[in-house]
Amino acid sequence: MNAALLALPLLLAASPARTPVLVELFTSEGCSSCPSADNALARLTQKQPVEGVELIALGFHVDYWDYLGWKDPYASPEYGERQRRYALDGDENRVYTPQMVVDGTRSFVGGEDEARAQAAVAAKRSKVPLRLDTRVEGDTVVVRVWMDSAPARGLELWAALAEDGLSSDVKRGENAGRKLSHAAVVRTVATLPAPKAEEGSFLSEARLKLAPGWKREKLRAVAVLQAPAGQVRGVAAVEVASK
Repeated sequence: MNAALLALPLLLAASPARTPVLVELFTSEGCSSCPSADNALARLTQKQPVEGVELIALGFHVDYWDYLGWKDPYASPEYGERQRRYALDGDENRVYTPQMVVDGTRSFVGGEDEARAQAAVAAKRSKVPLRLDTRVEGDTVVVRVWMDSAPARGLELWAALAEDGLSSDVKRGENAGRKLSHAAVVRTVATLPAPKAEEGSFLSEARLKLAPGWKREKLRAVAVLQAPAGQVRGVAAVEVASK
C-alpha cells in the first residue's frame, strides 16, 4: 500500500498535458437561434468532452440584433467588429449568429458536435506555451503572460475577462419571455504590449478595469496569441485571483 501511495505522485506527474483550444461564440440575446448555442458552449466548458484537449471558451455578444426590440446587456460593437474581421479574412465573407470559431480558423453555426470535431483537429497543431497569472488591485485586474521566446513577427497578444453564471429575463424581441443563461461572457478585451525579455523568458503585462456588478469569483482571464483575425498560436486561461 505504501509503495502504491508513493508511486501515485509519479503517475500524476506523467499524465500528459491537455492541448488548449479556443472556442469563440458570437451570440446575441436578440437572436432566437442563439440560446441553444449558448447552452452548447456551457456544456463544452463544463464537460470538456474532447480527450487530451482543454476547451477554452469565450462568448462574444454582438449588438447588431438590438434593433429587434431587446438590447443585449452584454453586447459591444467591438465584438461585432471582431466577428467582421473573421468574415473578411475567411471563406464565407459574412457574419451571422450563432457563429462558433475554433482556434481562429474554422467557423460554423454554433453547435456542440461540430465544435468537438473541429477542436480535435485544431489540437493537432502545435501551440506556443503561454503561462498566465492575475492579481486584483482595487478595481483592476493585472494580467501577466509569459512565453519562452519572443513571438513571431506579426502575431498579436490579447487578453479577455470572461464571466460565468450570467442570465437575463428577456422582455422583448425574438426571445421575449425567456430566461437565458450564458457561460464565458466576455466582459472586456485588451491588446497586450509586445513581450519583453525578463529572466530567461518573455513577459507582457496589462491592466484590465473591473466594472461594478461583475462577480469577481466568476471571472476568468484568457490570454491569446493569434495571427490577425486568423489562427490561434497559443492560448491559456486562469481564474481571476480574488486577492
